[in-house]
Amino acid sequence: MDRFTEPHLVGGPEELLRTPPPPVREDADRLTYRWRNGYEHYEREERTTDAEYEPTYRWAYHTTIAE
Repeated sequence: MDRFTEPHLVGGPEELLRTPPPPVREDADRLTYRWRNGYEHYEREERTTDAEYEPTYRWAYHTTIAE
């Protein structure tokens, strides 16, 4: 992901979408955010028709932190 471009998140917890914290993991295909009692995982969507490039990540799944 380009460090100077904010990702566009689709799906997942609505509060997370409004004010996302910095991701705890980011690579070319995936973003992971620590959120409440676990992690929210987003996977990149390919968009080739947009005039302006904006990386889009769609919510994939949630994992819970074991205590």
